[in-house]
Amino acid sequence: MDKQLRHQLIKQAILEQTINSQSDIVAYLAKKGYQITQATISRDISELHLIKVAQNGEFVYRLPQTRPDNQGTDAFHTLLNDANAQISRQDNLINVETLPGSGSVIANAIKQRRWPEIFAVIPTDDSALLIIKKDSAAVDAVWARLASVLG
Repeated sequence: MDKQLRHQLIKQAILEQTINSQSDIVAYLAKKGYQITQATISRDISELHLIKVAQNGEFVYRLPQTRPDNQGTDAFHTLLNDANAQISRQDNLINVETLPGSGSVIANAIKQRRWPEIFAVIPTDDSALLIIKKDSAAVDAVWARLASVLG
């Protein structure tokens, strides 16, 4: 199946139905006649920058309002706020806590920004751990950027 068509169908699924999990997307595509693995859907979720938000007492996938990129501070702000991001720090580590299912999307958005102070970004389901280069000024710079985006 063509990736562009698959992405279009995933977006359609999110707009038409309540999608709580990757398996919901796999089932939706199966009903449309496409057998897609969960691993492929996981990559697609990251590429589409889907986030999970609370809706009627459950977490559902949602499309970001705008695609985060290196220039879009407003899009980055929206992405972090939609994921209910909270930051904390210790030494050269900054942890960005998010809603369940949004950690890898936030991690990818931060990686795309290519901040030179960041050594690595490690995503989990509900967080992104930023490992900052051993320099207190670097940690302060990344912290200040994130704090300004989060308000």
